[in-house]
Amino acid sequence: MQQALDLRARLRSADDHQFQSAFLELYVHESLDAAGYAVSIHPEVPGGTRRPDFVARRDGAAVYIEAIAPGPSDANRRASARRNDFLDTVNKVGDPNFMLDLDELTVGAAPPPGARLRTELRAWLRSLDPEASYDFANAPAFHWTHEDWTAAFRAIPKAPHARGTTPGDRAIGVYSHMPAAFVDDAPAIRAAIAKKHRAYGELEAPFVVVVGLYIFDTDLDQTTAALYGDVVYEWGRTADGEIVSRAARRPNGYFGAPPGWDNRHVSAVLTVSQLQPWSVPRAETTLWRHPNPAHPLPIGMAFPGDTMDLSTNRLVRGAGLSPADLFALPDPWPRGTAFPPRRKVDPEA
Repeated sequence: MQQALDLRARLRSADDHQFQSAFLELYVHESLDAAGYAVSIHPEVPGGTRRPDFVARRDGAAVYIEAIAPGPSDANRRASARRNDFLDTVNKVGDPNFMLDLDELTVGAAPPPGARLRTELRAWLRSLDPEASYDFANAPAFHWTHEDWTAAFRAIPKAPHARGTTPGDRAIGVYSHMPAAFVDDAPAIRAAIAKKHRAYGELEAPFVVVVGLYIFDTDLDQTTAALYGDVVYEWGRTADGEIVSRAARRPNGYFGAPPGWDNRHVSAVLTVSQLQPWSVPRAETTLWRHPNPAHPLPIGMAFPGDTMDLSTNRLVRGAGLSPADLFALPDPWPRGTAFPPRRKVDPEA
């Protein structure tokens, strides 16, 4: 009963990370239950005091499962909350003639003075002429500082037909304060798995780590790099002097590389990306089997999504269960209108 109460509290939490972690555990539990496993929550493990999330039993075999939804550190979450409060403050400026380009932003260690910031921005925007010939390069600029906060804005005139304000308008029209960067989620995936992989000692049964992700990895390149190593290109020269190249993988994947495979106590990693209550049939779910595990996962282990196997040094994808079929979900899911209009209430009634 206490476990159910704890799960319900996390599902109701206003903290996104608490909700996502709890919903991932619920998703895994219901997947196993729908596939005919007898599931026990927080089972005891031989010789240890810590307990994984689940043990699933079927046909006389047991599989231990640990689910983790990696999130930012507490310090980063607090900084993110302060940044979001700042953006909400600026978006409420509500000028009828200009929208803002947020050009630079340094987040301070304490909440910013929201009312004062809005007052200064409104006064600055009222001093500008929306009929002047501004272009994006020479738009009027406003620099704001407060203690360790800094921000830079540019004013962009609204088109004449778009002037005025309506409820829900956001003052920031362009977010150009974030630099462009290459996306590399592989280190974060490896770190998430490593956070839990040794928590329960050497289990005498298959062990699966489930990782809940919110990354865009439809081609699976990031996860492949996390588990089997980053891709590098090797260059050489033939006896005839011809320069040739080939793609290879660095031995920095979580599973290592042949012949010295790493982390053999983890039989498989299940990645679940973009999981939300309304996206259960569309979540990107993939089971990655260890090429040489200490305890092989049963062939018929039923998780939604595809299965990846390393066969003859080549990664092979096998079609898996459809979440819609496993959970018997209707198409489309969810049913009904996503955002139904609210029924007006007559105060005189």
